Amino acid sequence: MKRFQINRLVATLVALFLIQPAFGQVNDQAYLKSSPAEAIRGLIDEITSTEVVIRVNGNPRRLAANQIFRIQFANAPADLLQAAAAYRRGQFNEAKTGLQGVNVGEIQDKWVKEEIAFMLASIDAKSALAGEGDKNAAGTLLLGFINDYAGSFHHFEAVELFADLAYSVGQFKTAAEYYQKMVASPWEEMKVYGTLRLAHATVGQGSFAEALAQYDQVAGYNATTPLQQAIVAEAKAGRARCLGETGKAAEGIVAVEEIIADNDPKTQKKLYAQAYNAQGVCYRKSNKNKDAILAFLHTHLIFNQDPDAHAESLFHLTQLWEAESKADRASGTKTLLQQKYAGTFWENKLRNQ
Repeated sequence: MKRFQINRLVATLVALFLIQPAFGQVNDQAYLKSSPAEAIRGLIDEITSTEVVIRVNGNPRRLAANQIFRIQFANAPADLLQAAAAYRRGQFNEAKTGLQGVNVGEIQDKWVKEEIAFMLASIDAKSALAGEGDKNAAGTLLLGFINDYAGSFHHFEAVELFADLAYSVGQFKTAAEYYQKMVASPWEEMKVYGTLRLAHATVGQGSFAEALAQYDQVAGYNATTPLQQAIVAEAKAGRARCLGETGKAAEGIVAVEEIIADNDPKTQKKLYAQAYNAQGVCYRKSNKNKDAILAFLHTHLIFNQDPDAHAESLFHLTQLWEAESKADRASGTKTLLQQKYAGTFWENKLRNQ
């Protein structure tokens, strides 16, 4: 009996020894945008710009890169994990400080190094877009990441950020080049959003008929989610602007009135800023300065949360106040544009006229 118990104990210990690596193994963790609190645990076998392959219980699972919220790599140091948490909270200064405690030279995992490089580049880019930092320097760092880590699952996110930086400083041709990369992505929603942003950059280059065709393409998209519906609505606002710029101001004004009536100003402030700016452009093209002033004042006084839209409204208001012989008001909007949006496309445009 004792011999049987001993043999049974030995067998149990052997079994525990054999399965111990499986239980003790530290896994990578992938989180999807659809369920950002639920981890997919396994070993990542492959990462490309379009997908991540993670082995879950021995079976490969393919995750589309555009659906990934974040990845926590098994070999990531504690400082990186803490910095990443701050980054997700939007605390970019804290995240950057945390990353300074990571000794990159000691890290052997190429994907962990890649994660650090992306965070450093995107922190500077997002800070610069928020008005804190040098946009040109941030763009140079981000472009370095795009070129050095073309196979990163962050690739298209970095491309979009770089295009946004280029757009914000008036480099519309460069912005269009990188938005076109989004249009060439394998995902329909990114293709549509990339086309919307491409249309914005095309407007910046003054090619309004071409931009109108691009906006029409997006406006005809069969939107089924709130995000897609927001993209379509923004395209309709851009379309209205282009109608004004191509000699169809009356049609553009009607289109803006539909946008204003069909959407919610409490939750879609950026859209309303774009709509009122489009309305202002249409009224300017119709030589209705007072109506144009009222339209741009809506953006300036109420829907001023989006920096680019607000800066544009200040640009137009400065010119319109001058045309209406309101020198004090023109001076006030000009000063605000110079102080709040120095170095932006609209501030540069006003300064060079």
